[in-house]
Amino acid sequence: QTLASTGNFKNAFDKFFEVMKQLGEELSPNVDPSIIFPAMYATKNDLSKYSTKDLMNIPKMTDKRKQWAMTFMDSIIPCVFVISPLFLPTIANRMMSLSLRYGLTKESAFGLYSYCYCLGCMLQDIDEGYHWIKVTRLMLERFNATELCPKLKLVQYSFLIYMKEPLQSATNVLFHCREDIMMVGDVEYAILSAHFHCQFAVLTGASLSNAEKECDSLSKEMVRLKQTQSILENASIHHMVLQLIGSDKDPFAIPGITYKDEDEVLDHLESSGNVVFANSIYIHRVVTACFFRRYEYAADMIEKYHSEVGKGSLVLSAVMYAFFEGLVAFRMARSRPNDEKKWLVKGESAIQRYETWTTHSEWNFENKYLLLEAESLFSQCNYDSAEKKYIASIESARRHKFIHEQGLALDLLASLYKLRGDSDKETECLEGAYGCYETWGAHGLLSHIRNE
Repeated sequence: QTLASTGNFKNAFDKFFEVMKQLGEELSPNVDPSIIFPAMYATKNDLSKYSTKDLMNIPKMTDKRKQWAMTFMDSIIPCVFVISPLFLPTIANRMMSLSLRYGLTKESAFGLYSYCYCLGCMLQDIDEGYHWIKVTRLMLERFNATELCPKLKLVQYSFLIYMKEPLQSATNVLFHCREDIMMVGDVEYAILSAHFHCQFAVLTGASLSNAEKECDSLSKEMVRLKQTQSILENASIHHMVLQLIGSDKDPFAIPGITYKDEDEVLDHLESSGNVVFANSIYIHRVVTACFFRRYEYAADMIEKYHSEVGKGSLVLSAVMYAFFEGLVAFRMARSRPNDEKKWLVKGESAIQRYETWTTHSEWNFENKYLLLEAESLFSQCNYDSAEKKYIASIESARRHKFIHEQGLALDLLASLYKLRGDSDKETECLEGAYGCYETWGAHGLLSHIRNE
């Protein structure tokens, strides 16, 4: 944990494999899908034999070596998310295997949670993952491990529950998690909770003014607590917020940080192989560029994104990336005729994913799905049908309280009216978009698009 908190992920991983071997639970770092998928299905089959009551009646684990193995696997999970997310199924499968064979420990709750997350990411079974994730808290209660409940709630709401429940609700939960986790002395997870709250707040359209204050305060707290890796991740989110509000504040002017800007951070991450964090920066850049209508730049960032790592991820930033990648893809299909087919494939892939996700949460994903459909129809020159989809997306975003995406849909609809030569409707949509961005607090964005 000490190595990971200082960004020393490779050494943390090496130490983990060494300890697991000593405990008789040697793990292969191989993330070959031909190995991982059969193991996931095997665990799914094993767990299908248990009801919630059956699972809770499994005896407690007594084998000390297995208990330590569970503890070490639990401790490496945050590191896995950062450096090798494709290794998470291996951890989840082993933790579930030990729990079902040797008995439950309090760490079994986090093994089951990890398995639930992998169910959603790899097997696309969000419903079953959502079912079992509700059981994880019962496991902690059985061991009277109430001090771990805030930590469990953090990972539940950060990585899976929001696929079924309103994003605004998850954002509120994360806000309160930070204080609850800090009360039990877990600094690493308290900082992680604050980090995710900032990210959720920005991506769900909460007040940018409040988000900026929180990002700034969090950076200072991370410096004080020496959370080196988290500082850089927070600075990237802060940078996105500052651009949207129109501030020239430097988010990388942090004591003890030697990188002068985000480009230097990105170069370091790419050269050191930390593609997961590098992807986060590419995501933030794509999102920001979409709002600022810088579609060519967004397309360049999409080309650099490490899709082999981000594929299937249910981290909110990756889910939102699929949406913005789709919007950019349809724009590029229209402006880059030589690459039209490539970009249309990306756009249609985004539609398919959001069509599925909308069946799980109409609240969170319907407006995005409708907007992607509108852009697809626009690309097919089916303007009448596209107009209807744009209007439906605007209404859905309004109804589900995504003010920033309501503004984005209005802005995109304005471009349709511009093409058709309907200046009155174009102006009406632009004024509506401006109002949404004003409410969001995106004054820098507002100034930029008004001056275009």
